Amino acid sequence: MYMLRYYCQGSGDKEILNLLSQIKDKCQIPYEIADLSTNGKYDPENEKAAYEKDFKPPVKALKKTTGRSITELRSRKHRNYYVSIPGTIALMKNRQIVWWTHTEKHIKECLQNVLMTGSLPV
Repeated sequence: MYMLRYYCQGSGDKEILNLLSQIKDKCQIPYEIADLSTNGKYDPENEKAAYEKDFKPPVKALKKTTGRSITELRSRKHRNYYVSIPGTIALMKNRQIVWWTHTEKHIKECLQNVLMTGSLPV
């Protein structure tokens, strides 16, 4: 079973939340919100935990399906993780990530495409 997971800070972007709700209603694809902030502020421990637990195990499969490296979710200079900044959407199958994209622009484009076509990016 597929599900979308939105990694964000706080309640996230209202337009993204609206698109997720529409997809759930129209396409019967459930979603969940993963707020990685603590008291509304960036929490490096939560970011690292999400990266290590969710993105790192399927790293080879994700590279194959997206053509992108998960290192885009890290800062080399500061060694910080940025899964929820500016946001990441992940497609889950059986609770494991099989596809992802990040930045509000790419997330919105992806979700609008799912809404229009009814098909997932994999």
